Amino acid sequence: MEVLTVLIVLGAAVFYFLKGNARRGAETVRASMFLTGLESGHTVAEANLVANMDVEHLPTSAIHDAVNHVRLFYGGKQLPMIAEAYRKGMTPKLPGWYQVLIDMLHSSAPKHGNVKQKAHNSDIRENREVVYQEIVEANKLRNQRMGFDQYLSAVVAEAKRLDGKASTDLHWIELTDDEGTKRAYTDGIDPKWLAAEILKVGPPPPWRVS
Repeated sequence: MEVLTVLIVLGAAVFYFLKGNARRGAETVRASMFLTGLESGHTVAEANLVANMDVEHLPTSAIHDAVNHVRLFYGGKQLPMIAEAYRKGMTPKLPGWYQVLIDMLHSSAPKHGNVKQKAHNSDIRENREVVYQEIVEANKLRNQRMGFDQYLSAVVAEAKRLDGKASTDLHWIELTDDEGTKRAYTDGIDPKWLAAEILKVGPPPPWRVS
């Protein structure tokens, strides 16, 4: 009976896994950007900032680059690249069970080709790094177009949404110093991502409940 239950659960997981092509495609693009960021010398946190950008807002070149990344380094298979990105610290956007299944199916590092292939891959990697920098600059320009006041309002609105508060409610995030928010604004950090990260840390001591 227990074996049958396990098989049913596993079968359901595989079914929904196969249905998640769109989300898996978006996660593939994110994984490409994240791994490229690490290869460019950025920290895990910095690579995650860029990879957190919504795929629909990315330039077409980033999507084409992800396709080439998968084809040249992972034999055309998306899941091994996503699995590697997870192992190296990328923040997942797929459900937990999906992440476990990916890790189970692709737990080993990809194998690299011969010297000629490596040389070609090196050229592709340089191109990916250029695309990565373009995305970083695009994020900064997006914030500049918003202006800091609108950016700050977006951070507060997202914090209220995540905490289940009405837009008219006062949130502790509105009473904190905004120097960190100004740095995030200048660095091109997405306001929704910033709000989520601030809430993970929690309020400063005067508002913190022991």
